[in-house]
Amino acid sequence: MRRILAPVFVLVLAACVVIGKERRRSELERQQERIQELRRKLARRAALPSPSEEQKFLHARAAALLERMKPSAEERYRFDRMGRAVEDLLEASEEIEEARQEEKPARPQDRQEASRDLQRYYFRVQQADFFAGLCGEADAAAYVKHSRALYQQGRSAYDAGQYRRARKLGEAASLVVSALERLAQARLSSAEPPRLP
Repeated sequence: MRRILAPVFVLVLAACVVIGKERRRSELERQQERIQELRRKLARRAALPSPSEEQKFLHARAAALLERMKPSAEERYRFDRMGRAVEDLLEASEEIEEARQEEKPARPQDRQEASRDLQRYYFRVQQADFFAGLCGEADAAAYVKHSRALYQQGRSAYDAGQYRRARKLGEAASLVVSALERLAQARLSSAEPPRLP
């Protein structure tokens, strides 16, 4: 019986080793594909005519983060957080672009919906300083500056009765803060959760 089980055990062990290597390889391939996909998205966003100051910043930061993203089976969480930060920056750029489109006639509920959304974005933008302090990015203050500028532009659009534009710019501001949050998560990724001060 032992003569039969020994070779079977060796085969099972060898199969587990091969499967483990294959999973690692396929994970690295998926990560590499994600980097390529994000690069294509960035190229499309960067090709837009006459980007705003905020969009130029967002594109430059997305490109810099992509350069820092390294496929790694051991640091999947960090890779994921950085990838999501890049996605947030590119989505913020898209929201800014959509805010430039012509405003449609306002519906009666648009003012109230925009007001509610801007309140939510206001509180999100207030979190920017906190995440900037945690993320470790050299230009974290610029993220905060641009998120505040986008919110203020959205607030001005609201005052002018441009409710769709106000919501788009507020969403862009929120996405910039989301990118900061994800960068902080990537930096703090460890086995232990952080302690409160």
